[in-house]
Amino acid sequence: MDKALTHIPVMLEEALWFLDLKEDIFVLDATFGMGGHGFQIAERIKPGLLIGLEKDPFTYSLVSQKIPLFSNIRLFNLGYEKLDIAMLKLGLSYFDRAFFDLGISSVSLENGRGFSYKKDEVLDLRFDPRDGKPAYELIKELDEKELERILRIYGEEKKSKIIARKIKAISRKVDVLRTTHIANIVDSLYHPKMRDRAKARVWQALRIYTNNELENLRKGLALALRYLSVGGRLVVITFHSLEDRMVKSLRLYDFVEDITGKPITPSEEEIKRNPRSRSAKMRVFVKVGEVNHHSLLRDRRFANPFKVR
Repeated sequence: MDKALTHIPVMLEEALWFLDLKEDIFVLDATFGMGGHGFQIAERIKPGLLIGLEKDPFTYSLVSQKIPLFSNIRLFNLGYEKLDIAMLKLGLSYFDRAFFDLGISSVSLENGRGFSYKKDEVLDLRFDPRDGKPAYELIKELDEKELERILRIYGEEKKSKIIARKIKAISRKVDVLRTTHIANIVDSLYHPKMRDRAKARVWQALRIYTNNELENLRKGLALALRYLSVGGRLVVITFHSLEDRMVKSLRLYDFVEDITGKPITPSEEEIKRNPRSRSAKMRVFVKVGEVNHHSLLRDRRFANPFKVR
C-alpha cells in the first residue's frame, strides 16, 4: 500500500490496555479507518467478533481489501450515528467493549476532498461524498452572520468575523471555493508562526458543520451506551476541546463510572514519532447501569460541549 495511505494509530498500547480485552467477546470499533486499532483488537479477542464502522467510502474500499476472507471482523460502510443498522444486520443486541478514535486519518487527508489546508483542492470536506452537500455549496447558502457563528463556535476562532466576511466575498466571485481560497485568507490575517493553528481551527469549524459532527457524535455515543453490556468499557480518543467536553459530560450520569479521571495523553516519545497525536486525549468509562438512549438524547446536558443554561 502507498505510504501516503497508511495511518499511525494514536495511543495504541494505552487503548488496548484500557479496553481490557478478553477472548471470545464482542467489540465495537466505531471509527475503523485503516484498522490501526481494529486489527490489533480483533487479534486479541479471537474467536470473538470485531464490529467495525467506517463512514468514508474511500477508506472503506481500501481497508476492506486488507481483511481476510475468514476473519472475525465484520466491517460496515456506516458512520457511528447509524450503529443500530449494523447491529440489526448482525442480529446482535449487545457488545462488550466500544472504542472511538475521533481523529482524521492520514488517508482522509489524501482523498482529494479538501481536508488538508496544505493542498489545493475543492473544499468538499464530507466524510461521505454521497451524504449531504459539500462545504463550498453550504458556504454559498449561509449568510455572513451564520458563517461567523460557525467559525466562532465550532472553531473557537477569534477572528471569525473578518474571516467570514472575506470568505463570503470570495464565494460570490467563484463558482467553487477551493482550499487555497480559505488558506490565503487566514494567512493574510495571522503571523506566519500562528497560521497553521489558525487554519486548523477554521478547517475544524467548516468540517464539523459540513458533516454535522457534534450531533452525530451525540447519537453515536448514545447508541454505543445502549448496546454496551453492563460491566463493559467505553474508550474514546478525542482531538479537540469540543469533542473532549462532549465525552467528559458522561461524568454527569450514574450509569457509567469514569475510571481514568484526568484524560490519558500520549507520551513524549509518541508525540515525537507522530506529531499529530499531540492534541489527543483518551477517556475511559465502565457501564454500570442500563441506558435509555432516547431519553439520553433528549437530555440537553448529554454530550453537549457548550454551557447549558
